[in-house]
Amino acid sequence: MLMGLLFALLGAASDAPPPPPELVVPEAVTHPASIGAPHVCAESRYPIPALQIGAEGNTQMKFTITPEGHVTDMSVMLSSGNPDLDAASLACAREWLYRPAMQNGAAVAAPWLAQVRWKITVTAPFFGIAAASYQCITADPATRAALKQAARYAVVKMHFTNGTFGAIDLVASSGNPDLDRQVLACYQNLPPELAADIPGDTDELFVAMLPPGG
Repeated sequence: MLMGLLFALLGAASDAPPPPPELVVPEAVTHPASIGAPHVCAESRYPIPALQIGAEGNTQMKFTITPEGHVTDMSVMLSSGNPDLDAASLACAREWLYRPAMQNGAAVAAPWLAQVRWKITVTAPFFGIAAASYQCITADPATRAALKQAARYAVVKMHFTNGTFGAIDLVASSGNPDLDRQVLACYQNLPPELAADIPGDTDELFVAMLPPGG
């Protein structure tokens, strides 16, 4: 929290009793405010090594917002428990912009806290793709068993262009080549209509993993 300083201006010494101190109260300090792009970390910035081991968590950071509204002096105040997630949080927050704190009509530096939450989840409009690929991967009991025993999770990157599938690539291995091939084949053979509601030109990462207790 920013605190204003109170200055006591004492009168010069004289034979007459000194006047009471004059208290000069600075104008109220305004807090910084986020501007520009939303201050969140896009799913595309989820570190692939963290996805491979299913790492999740919250990274709490502290930093200074400069009079120009930029972020500086960054550090992790409370770790997510995964160094890749913490590093990604700092890299993401470094790009944030703020309306700076103001005091007496001038922009001033201000300390600030922020938190990034990392969670592996599926969001719309990718529900159908996640469900169909999971059903394909786990349909064969041997493949399902291999998925449970894999050293890591396979990660697939899919490209979408105006409601159609583009390139589909394995970007991180499970450690089992046969399982990797099966996972990639399931994503590459999804029904085309599953991409119909995905607008624009975008990439999305998918993690081939069983749910807790799966």
